[in-house]
Amino acid sequence: MVCVSLAGCGYRLAGQRLNNVNNGQGRTIASPTFTNRSTTYRIEQRLSEAVRLELIRRTRYKVVPENTGDVVVSGEVLSVNATPILFNEQGRASSFGLLVDVSIRVTDSRTGNVLFQNDRWTFREVFELAQNSAEFVPEDTAAFDRLARRFASSFVGTFLDAR
Repeated sequence: MVCVSLAGCGYRLAGQRLNNVNNGQGRTIASPTFTNRSTTYRIEQRLSEAVRLELIRRTRYKVVPENTGDVVVSGEVLSVNATPILFNEQGRASSFGLLVDVSIRVTDSRTGNVLFQNDRWTFREVFELAQNSAEFVPEDTAAFDRLARRFASSFVGTFLDAR
C-alpha cells in the first residue's frame, strides 16, 4: 500500500532515470586509468580503480578498463595538496589535510554526447601522524584510499542521478 501511494506522489528512487536504459544492462562502460598532472605517486590509479569498483557495485554496465565502450569515463587528477592543519607541542605537524582536484567527463561513444562533466571537483580527507611511534608510518596511503572510495561513490551517485 505504501509503495502504491509513494508512486502516485512522484517519489522515485535515486538512479530511476537510468532505468530507461535498464541501468546499463547489456552495455559497456569504459573506465581507463585517469591521467595524473600532479606529482603524487599512483593517485590516478587509486581513483580509477575505486570508480571501476563502484560502477560494478551500483550499475549493470559491463565495466572495462580499456578506452572502448558504449560509455567512456575519462578523468584527470589536476592537483594534490597535503597541508598541515594541527601541530604538536614540538611544533611538528600532527594532522594533515589532503585536497585532490579532479576533472571528470562521461561521454557516449556512439553519439559523442557528454553525459556528465565536472571540470574541477575537489575532495578532502584528513589524516593524523602517529606521534608515539619511533618510526615513520605513512598514514597518507590509507587517507588516499578513503578519499578515492568517497570520490567514486559521489561520482557514480551523481552520474546516475544526472541521467
